[in-house]
Amino acid sequence: MMFGLCVHYLNGWAMAAADGARKERAEWPPHPDRVFMAMAAAWFETGQDEPEKDALEWLERLPPPDIAATDAEIRCELKSGTPVTSYVPVNDTTLGKKIPDTPDLGKLKEAGLGLIPEHRPRQPRKFPVAIPHVPIVHLIWKEDLPQILRDPLASLCNKVVSIGHSSSLVQMCLTDTPPAPDFIPVEGIALHRLRVFGPGRLEYLKTRCNKDSVIRHRDLSAAIESLQERKKKIDRKRKAALKGLKGTDKKQAEAPFRHELGAIDNDLEVCHAELDGFEGRVPNSLWPEPGLWQGYGRPSQPQRSDTSGSLFDERLIVMAITGKRLSLTSTLKLTEAIRGALLSACPEPIPEWISGHRPDGSRSLAPHLAYFPLPFVGRDHADGRIMGAALALPRSLDKNEAGKILEPWLRDDNGLARPIKLFDGLWLECTMELETRETPPWNLRSGPWAGPSRIWASVTPVVLDRHFDGKDKWERAAGVIQHACERIGLPRPEKVLLHPVSLVEGAPHSRDFPPIKRKSDNGRMHHCHAVILFAEPVRGPVLVGAGRFRGYGLCRPMDQGGTSHD
Repeated sequence: MMFGLCVHYLNGWAMAAADGARKERAEWPPHPDRVFMAMAAAWFETGQDEPEKDALEWLERLPPPDIAATDAEIRCELKSGTPVTSYVPVNDTTLGKKIPDTPDLGKLKEAGLGLIPEHRPRQPRKFPVAIPHVPIVHLIWKEDLPQILRDPLASLCNKVVSIGHSSSLVQMCLTDTPPAPDFIPVEGIALHRLRVFGPGRLEYLKTRCNKDSVIRHRDLSAAIESLQERKKKIDRKRKAALKGLKGTDKKQAEAPFRHELGAIDNDLEVCHAELDGFEGRVPNSLWPEPGLWQGYGRPSQPQRSDTSGSLFDERLIVMAITGKRLSLTSTLKLTEAIRGALLSACPEPIPEWISGHRPDGSRSLAPHLAYFPLPFVGRDHADGRIMGAALALPRSLDKNEAGKILEPWLRDDNGLARPIKLFDGLWLECTMELETRETPPWNLRSGPWAGPSRIWASVTPVVLDRHFDGKDKWERAAGVIQHACERIGLPRPEKVLLHPVSLVEGAPHSRDFPPIKRKSDNGRMHHCHAVILFAEPVRGPVLVGAGRFRGYGLCRPMDQGGTSHD
């Protein structure tokens, strides 16, 4: 059994800021916590029905929902990519006490015509808008909805009129037949990081809103002001009535005023006593802080159980790179800059799977993080420029542990991709950012690098850990690469072909790549391009050779199910 909450954006667009007060990024898909807060607001404003409260408290105890939502276009300026700037009138100006009898337009505006929108000054505002391909979203739970909560939850959905900005009108309903999800909760690094709700969220929102205290303080302050004004008016009437009177006549005329003033003083005393309970603080309604964060990604396709995979996880952490154009031959410079940026942001002690070293400084024998470029190769007109970079996690690594370390580096406090500056002090200067686009360029996806495939060709040269001489040197070098494939968990290839030129279109000649030097004697390690043929399809990413953790030995699948991968 399952149920879903259907949200239909009536205007065809959703207006909500993903980055808080900056309003530079539109939110899509809508965060589950935003939908929950809209439902809570509807409950606060419509009488706080007890069965509806039970439904909200039951809902907040459920696990994060799946989400069915299409892709969306973001309304933005073409050049900057930021939301369109609109100039809107400021709030109503103060109305003058008296409209002067004069044709002076300036004075007339000051006296009250400034209330008219065309006479108010304009201020720049940004309204981030997402325009989904289909303006319908479903939050989906694979849970049984108790019958007793069905009507209250449906009633509450009917009361929600907007989600996000007040102009982002919606119609909500309860459904028992939601569509298949497009986004599901995932652990570790995810395509999206969305705010979700959890147990106690409704009570937190009620406390944060502080509606009862705000209204009571306002009512008490207004009542005291009204009572004091009444007291002044009565006192003025008393003085006028007693003017010229003496003796008994004065006492008789003063009696009703004294009684009425006494009643007002009693009411004032009660109001002041209750107001003193606020201890001089004026209660406020505060914006709620974000709730829990949950990673969301696309539902993964089932993998063939009979397909071998390398020790690297095929779910790559893909980063887009902007700034100074980089050639694929600058791979070592780029991967070193990325590693340095991560190490400088990583809390101590730095985990072995990131540093590649044991706590004593010796080389780690366990699989660790690999960095490699994502170039424009393998397509028509490919020129080998670096479009992005990827981080390949060891398949055996706990994804929760990886997320705790990498998420704060990759995302800001709003869950958005954080720009990471890369600079080596010389010529490398660019910005790297987590790739979160729904349809990124082909080479900035995991699929073109993960296979499966029987044939893999190197994009960056494979580094040999030793030098060979003699007539059979190429055969022995090929054997080293076969052994390198086994070292990363792949079956031994049937055949390895070595050549200075890559089979992948756009990849530079092997001689154009700077060599990697041995740490022991600073000697140059030889490298060359390779074509690796397996008996059965294998999954990547395939990173082989001595430079596999630094971006060398990156291979590209050349066939998939018998069709060209290009």
